Amino acid sequence: MPPTASPDGNTPRASSDPNAPADPSPLELGRRIKLLRVKRNLTLKELEKRGGISATHVSEIERGKASPTVGALGRIARALRVRPASLIEPRVLPQVTISSPETRSSRRVTAGAATLEPLTEAVHASEVTAHLMTLPIGREVALAHHHEGEEWVTVLAGQVEIRTGEERHELHEGDSLHFRAEQPHAYLNPASSPAVLLIASRPGLAV
Repeated sequence: MPPTASPDGNTPRASSDPNAPADPSPLELGRRIKLLRVKRNLTLKELEKRGGISATHVSEIERGKASPTVGALGRIARALRVRPASLIEPRVLPQVTISSPETRSSRRVTAGAATLEPLTEAVHASEVTAHLMTLPIGREVALAHHHEGEEWVTVLAGQVEIRTGEERHELHEGDSLHFRAEQPHAYLNPASSPAVLLIASRPGLAV
């Protein structure tokens, strides 16, 4: 498989230092593009419409089966609203990361009525993210979304109703659910106390 061209058209050279920044392989470049596309809730067809590059070709790039030309990379970058160089810049990611409650608390975000606390930091070739999700009291949907890939949920405390497509699943403490995430899915708390869930997603969600 040919290496990805750098912005100046030169072929990147491999480094003998395994810890040195490395130009992304076709598989890593595809992973970066897919994670950004999923983060922006874009389908392949929507990216095709934005960037003027075929969804089939983008799919091949995301799977590492094809390397984009400089022009194609520019169109993909414009569709994702990022600089082309940011997609191919060398990065050094660790093999292992550790997080603590203190560092995670500053990264909490709100999605809908739910609170998400990231449990994972990026590691080399990472494809999975994990979050603690807290659902407030209330029978209204706290979070509804859909994305590519799969999602796995375990209830750590309380009770939750998860809707996947037309199905409804009532889970209690200790129960787990694993499902394809392309279908619309929603979380709500039917109980009288907050619910806490452990959620893992692949590909990783950037929230």
